Amino acid sequence: VLLDDLLVAEDLAAAETTTAASHAAAAAAATDVHPGRLPGRYGFVDERTRETMPEAAPDGAVVLGNPVAPPVNGDMHTDISTENAMVQGSRRMSKGVEYLVEASAAEAEAISATLAAAKARQVNGEVELPDRDRGAEATPSGKQTSTLIKMPDSSGSNDVAPPGVRLHHRAVVVAAETGGALGGMVRQLSIDQFENEGRRVSYGTPENATAARKLLDRQMSISSVPKKVIAHLLKPRGWKPPVRRQFFLDCNEIADLCESAERIFAAEPTVLQLKAPIKIFGDLHGQFGDLMRLFDEYGSPSTAGDIAYIDYLFLGDYVDRGQHSLETISLLLALKIEYPNNVHLIRGNHEAADINALFGFRIECIERMGERDGIWAWHRINRLFNWLPLAALIEKKIICMHGGIGRSINHVEQIENLQRPITMEAGSIVLMDLLWSDPTENDSVEGLRPNARGPGLVTFGPDRVMEFCNNNDLQLIVRAHECVMDGFERFAQGHLITLFSATNYCGTANNAGAILVLGRDLVVVPKLIHPLPPAMSSPEASSERHIEDTWMQV
Repeated sequence: VLLDDLLVAEDLAAAETTTAASHAAAAAAATDVHPGRLPGRYGFVDERTRETMPEAAPDGAVVLGNPVAPPVNGDMHTDISTENAMVQGSRRMSKGVEYLVEASAAEAEAISATLAAAKARQVNGEVELPDRDRGAEATPSGKQTSTLIKMPDSSGSNDVAPPGVRLHHRAVVVAAETGGALGGMVRQLSIDQFENEGRRVSYGTPENATAARKLLDRQMSISSVPKKVIAHLLKPRGWKPPVRRQFFLDCNEIADLCESAERIFAAEPTVLQLKAPIKIFGDLHGQFGDLMRLFDEYGSPSTAGDIAYIDYLFLGDYVDRGQHSLETISLLLALKIEYPNNVHLIRGNHEAADINALFGFRIECIERMGERDGIWAWHRINRLFNWLPLAALIEKKIICMHGGIGRSINHVEQIENLQRPITMEAGSIVLMDLLWSDPTENDSVEGLRPNARGPGLVTFGPDRVMEFCNNNDLQLIVRAHECVMDGFERFAQGHLITLFSATNYCGTANNAGAILVLGRDLVVVPKLIHPLPPAMSSPEASSERHIEDTWMQV
C-alpha cells in the first residue's frame, strides 16, 4: 500500500506535464500494424455449420481448414472450394500507410531503452545466444525441407500415434450484421480462396432479452467482484458502449479483482500446458464490442454458453488503442477467476507500463476513474501484468505466444526458465523476442532480418520456424501481434499462423477479426467477423470530440 501511495503521489506531482505529453504521444502513435502474410480464418465446427470433414491427413501433418465467414451483401451459405496454390506476396493497403508507419516508429521508440538494457544483459553474459545468431543480420538461405514435422519411427513400436494437427479446409465467416448465434447468415469459404492471402495491414427479441437480463440481474446475488463484472459486462447480444464514460468499478473493486487473479497467475507455470478443444483469440486492443460479437456468434464462456466443453485462450494485447480497455481487461480477469481451469491469458507487448502509458490505457484510466484513482488503478493492473504467463502449449503439439521466436528462442525451456513477476526492463532478449518479434514478409525471406518496427527488433524466416518446431517436436506456432487483413494468416508452409481478433484496426484498416478453434480431433478451424459499417455521427457532435474518438478507437 505504501508503494502504491508513493507511485500515485509521484504521478500526481507530474500530472500537468505528463498527461498532455502522453495524450499527444498516443494520438501521434496510434497503431502497430505491419505488413502481412498468408491469411487463414478458422472457426469452430458445430452441427449448424459443419460440412464433411476432409480425409484424415497422415499423422504429424498440419492441415488448415477452410474458413467459414458471414455472407457479403446478404449471400447465403456460399461454398467456394477451389484448390488454388497458396500465393505469397507483399500486397499492401495504401490507405493510412503513413499514419501507421508513424505509429509503429513511435512504439519502437518507446521500447528502445528496454531493448538496450536487454542487449546489455546479453553482453554481460546473462543471456547466451547460439553462435549462429551472434551479430548475424540474416541467416544465409539454404535448402528448405518440404515439412518440418519429424515423422514417428514405425520400427520397434506398436503404439498408435496420436492424430496430427490439421487445419480445416474451410473457415466460418459471419455477416457484418446478424442476429447472433450465427443467425442463418453464414457461409463457408475455402482457405485458399481469400483475396487478401499474403496481405498484412501496412504500418427471443432484443427487448425481451433486455427485460430478462434486468430481471436476472435483480434476482442474482452478486457476492463478489468477478460475479459483478460478469453480470455487468458479459452481454454478447445486448452490450452497448456506456453513455457515461465513468467506469463502473472503483479502486477497491479493481484491487480485489487484481489480487484474486494475481494469485491464480502466480500458481500457474510460465508456459501453460493446455488440452483441446480450445478457442484461441488474438489481439483485442480494447475493442470490447468485437469481443462481444465473437462471443455472440461463436459461443461465450458462461454456463449458458460453451465453457463446459471448450477452453478459451487469449494471446495478449488486451489494452491500448480501443475505447474500452478497462471493460476488456476487467471481464477477462473476472472470467479467469470464475473459470480458472478453462480461461487462459498470456502476456502481450502492450501489457507493460512503459507501452500502455503512451498508447491509451493510462489516459483511459484517468479519464474514466479520475486522476488519483485512475493512476492508482493503472499501476495496480500493470503490476498484475507482470505475473501473466508468457506462452501456452496445447497437446504438446502447438505453441501459442504473442510475438514470436525472434533471434534467441530455440527451445521451449528458454521460455519456461523466465521467472515471474517480470518487467520488460528486467527481462532479456528472450522476453523481447517473445513479445515483439514478427515473421518475415513471406516464405521466400529466410533468416533474421531487421524489423520495420524499429532498430534492434527482428523478423524471423520460415527456416527459423521449421528449425524451432523440429527442435521441440511441435507442429504449429500460433501467434498474434500483427494486424492481418483476413484476421488470420499462414506462414512457413502453414506451420505458423498469425491471429488478430479486432476488426477495422485503428479505424482505417478495414480488416476482419478472427479466432481459431481447435477441436478434439486437432483440426483447426478459423472463424471470422467482418468490420461493422461506420456509426452515424450526430450533427451536434463537435469536431474536437470526433478527433478524440478517432485516436481512442485505434
